Amino acid sequence: MLPSASVKMSLIRLPYESGTAPRARRGIRARAVIAVIAGMVALALVAAGGAAVSYLRYRDAGVRADALSAQLGDVTSQLEAAQADARAADAVLSATQAKLRETEKALARAQAAKVRTVVETKTVTEEVPRWVPNGKDVTVELTGFGSKIGIHDVQITHAYGFTDLIGIAVNKSHETVSYAQLGCTFLNADGAVIANGIVNKQSWAPGQSWGFTCSAQVDATGGILRVDEMS
Repeated sequence: MLPSASVKMSLIRLPYESGTAPRARRGIRARAVIAVIAGMVALALVAAGGAAVSYLRYRDAGVRADALSAQLGDVTSQLEAAQADARAADAVLSATQAKLRETEKALARAQAAKVRTVVETKTVTEEVPRWVPNGKDVTVELTGFGSKIGIHDVQITHAYGFTDLIGIAVNKSHETVSYAQLGCTFLNADGAVIANGIVNKQSWAPGQSWGFTCSAQVDATGGILRVDEMS
């Protein structure tokens, strides 16, 4: 809408030469009035045009301000979203660090428990000799040699027509025995002697075990083992 211009007209007295005809004077006056009105209209149009230009500039500035405000809103939203993401990342990092600390503690406890378990489960084995009694129907005689020799696990066995007295002898002395001899006697079911035999060993070291076999080609049901000699 263009601003309005008000034009005030007043009587304008124009000079005229004496002797001019009244009609001619009226024509001159009308032209003068028209010229004045035209000038005032031109001024009004110029003023209206300036106001229109100002209005258009104001409208353009408002449009630009609205656009900048919208951009500012977008940037603000992006900034808030980035801040929210940063807070979420910080929370995840804190949780991960806490979990890492708990894992390190659990690992330390497991390592400590493993060390304790190894110490607690460590066992020491000690071999203790277990003597087996001599077999049924077997007699062992150590008369005169009981402090120097030990004999155990003596059994009667039969194989390929032979009867064997088998067992283990131990040198209980603190010296090497250069020669040791064991004698064996085989008996039948009535207790009668049906065969004799010997077995020997040389360079018998102290504490050394000797697995012996004393045999005879008979079918015996009993036997006697004795120490014949140790030197």
